[in-house]
Parts: sequence; structure tokens; C-alpha cells
Amino acid sequence: MRLTDKTLDKYLFLLLILIVVGLPIGIESYDRYVWQKKIPAEAAVFTLTGHTQRGWLLGEVQAHDVLSFGQMRGSVEKPVIEVSKGDLVVLKLKSSDVVHGFSLKDWGIIISDGIQPGKVVTVSFRADKVGSFTFSCNAICGDNHENMKGTLVVKA
Repeated sequence: MRLTDKTLDKYLFLLLILIVVGLPIGIESYDRYVWQKKIPAEAAVFTLTGHTQRGWLLGEVQAHDVLSFGQMRGSVEKPVIEVSKGDLVVLKLKSSDVVHGFSLKDWGIIISDGIQPGKVVTVSFRADKVGSFTFSCNAICGDNHENMKGTLVVKA
């Protein structure tokens, strides 16, 4: 049986679609598997997503979830993360729009090479100090850069 040019084109197009759709799904599945192996079970894990207009957002937030089309939607709420002294804290840092930085100076965590949109950067530390500590973006990311702050509360 001999394939015609149109049939071959259809097969190649279908193969291209499968690759374009399947590759990101496969990469995301692999990443989730790898992340679970790297993060200890006892760790307190938090995801922070940076957004130029809305600041640091707690949780996994996609760009389309915070689109504002030039307007601020609501006020900026600075996230508060609460942990207990002695907890192993893992922060999964993401960006939904532009390159952001991250700084939690009290633990010497400074990410100056950037958190790229679509990528995840993890930091971990042992919460060995009690009190309230500020984290922020340390890369000028836009007009509302001053909103890129949050608080880590370590309770005794």
C-alpha cells in the first residue's frame, strides 16, 4: 500500500499536533514527579507567584488569572506565610508575567539571576528564628515593584 501525498501530510500534521500537545504535558508530569522526590515529606511547601501588578500571590497562579488590561483589579494583598519554629520551609517561586527576583535576607536567600516566567525556582531553609520577616522582589520588575512584598511569620 502506497501513501499519497495528502495522506502523508495528514499523518505528519497529526504527529506534529501530538508532539506540540504531548510534550508540555509530559514535561509537567515529569517535573511533578521530580519535585516530589526532591522535597522531603515533612516540609512546609508554599508556592509564591510573582505578578507585576498584583505583587506576590500565594499559590499557583497563571497569567490569564490575573490579567487586568491596564487596570488594577482590587487592592494588592501582601501574602502572609505562617510556619512554626523548626519547620523545614520550601518556597516554590514562579512568575506569571516578567522576570522577578526574590529576597528573604534574614535567611540569606537572595535570587538575583531572576525567576523566569514559566520556570520554578525552589529555595528551602529551616525556620530557626521566631518573628515576622519580610520577603520581596529584588529585581525592578515594573511600575508597581513596591507591591512585591510579603511576610513570613515564624511562631514559637
